[in-house]
Amino acid sequence: MSATQLAVLALSVACIGLQLWKGRGAERIAAVAFLVALLVTPLVDDLQVGSLRWGVGLLAVGLFATLVWLSLAVERWWLVAAAGVQLLSIATYLIVLLNPDVQVWASVSFRIVVWTELMMIGLFGVWECRAAPYAQPTPVAL
Repeated sequence: MSATQLAVLALSVACIGLQLWKGRGAERIAAVAFLVALLVTPLVDDLQVGSLRWGVGLLAVGLFATLVWLSLAVERWWLVAAAGVQLLSIATYLIVLLNPDVQVWASVSFRIVVWTELMMIGLFGVWECRAAPYAQPTPVAL
């Protein structure tokens, strides 16, 4: 494992851990989705047709769907940003599908950058759920 891979893994573990520890419900659901994507990706990495890694692509679509659902269900700006960034990742799979001559290493490298952005946005999400007035839990009236 390279130093870059170790750094991205350390960032991922720290961000997901912080979301699970300090986040509210939406942040925790997103953290579980990130964790599933992180852990299952190596298991489905070999599922491919030509240069299209459809197993990892389906995971990316599932993560995108989760982020979109959360952004529609909960008032958090970070979820909207995360869903938009994840859509960029899905676009790389579509580009490879439409043009198989695209350099696979370029799209994989781009997805690593997107993943790093997702983790950084997730850190913002922990801050948002703690600091923003609209993200505070409402007391239950009896």
